[in-house]
Amino acid sequence: MTNYCIAADFKKETIDAYFQLNKKYAGKAQITETYGQITSNSIITGGRVIKDLPKIDMDELAEYIEYSKNQRIGFNYSFNGACLNNKEFTKEGINDIVIFVKELSKIGVKSMTISAPSLMSIVQDTVPNMEIKVSIINQVNTVNKLQQYIRAGAQRVVLDETIVRNFSLLKDLAKEADVELIANSLCLHDCIYRLHHYNQTAHDSVAHNKDSIHTFYNHKCMLTRSFDAASMLKLCWIRPEDIKHYTKIGIKNFKLQGRHTAYFGDPVKAAECYMKGEFDGNLVDLLEFFNSPYHFKVNLDNKRLDGFIDFFINDNICKANCKACQHCIQFIVKNFSIESFNDMNSMAKRFYESNDELHDVLQNLKK
Repeated sequence: MTNYCIAADFKKETIDAYFQLNKKYAGKAQITETYGQITSNSIITGGRVIKDLPKIDMDELAEYIEYSKNQRIGFNYSFNGACLNNKEFTKEGINDIVIFVKELSKIGVKSMTISAPSLMSIVQDTVPNMEIKVSIINQVNTVNKLQQYIRAGAQRVVLDETIVRNFSLLKDLAKEADVELIANSLCLHDCIYRLHHYNQTAHDSVAHNKDSIHTFYNHKCMLTRSFDAASMLKLCWIRPEDIKHYTKIGIKNFKLQGRHTAYFGDPVKAAECYMKGEFDGNLVDLLEFFNSPYHFKVNLDNKRLDGFIDFFINDNICKANCKACQHCIQFIVKNFSIESFNDMNSMAKRFYESNDELHDVLQNLKK
């Protein structure tokens, strides 16, 4: 049976819908938990920009957790900022974190996703029975790294999205520990901006500085995606139809990310597509919870992607050398209209190249 952890929109009606889905797909798939964080008076950085998240305080979180519990759905608190601004290394900061963690435990938080090992140590010392899940931000992509986190006390590890098509490695990792994969990742394989984007987001997850440039990494990401017609196939997503290939090698836990899109999107519809293992439509819509925040979107007909994953299942490990491999571009040419992809990418390039705030500031400084 597959288990799903889904970005919280903090709506009771969504929890009710998840409860009904759990009854409908009992024995096949279950939504075991949602995840998120408070945005009011939060002292710990997270993995999303605060302005993009649902507005929620500690009291509202407590009510949401209790309601979810009554519907037999857990909650995981996101403590996964890539940088804590060294708050966890000062006496005052440690004291603030301890008080905050105790308050979260008091309202029913029993599970946390954490990136910083230092924060993991503080949480374990403060609430020894707190379940720790290692964040995808930690980029766990080897057995050695996985074992280190398990020895450090983690109960589950969200694996690096870049290995999502390396079935041999995934099988080895699944043998070692309880692991989890993000199914609807839109991150580009080997993105040079990822780590730096995580750091910027951490700072923007507790306070939004209006004078700061917030679009640089988002725009660079979208610009990189428009590099060629096959870029969308090089992202780290998993189709609903392909979940079965991962369960066969021992992976049973999957996460549907999108805390910035869940509130105004349709996470219930997305969840059911994955639970039943089937979707008919534009895969990009599904990956974004049917609430795309971007201006330019290709039509990646999900049904035409049948067979794409077979190349990787048959021991063809992605070596991150697209120039030599050519699998993705060959699949696009064979199964899609490459002209429509190129047209959309051309528009995206023009837009993102002409909307570069950092470049604009630099040019103004020269005047």
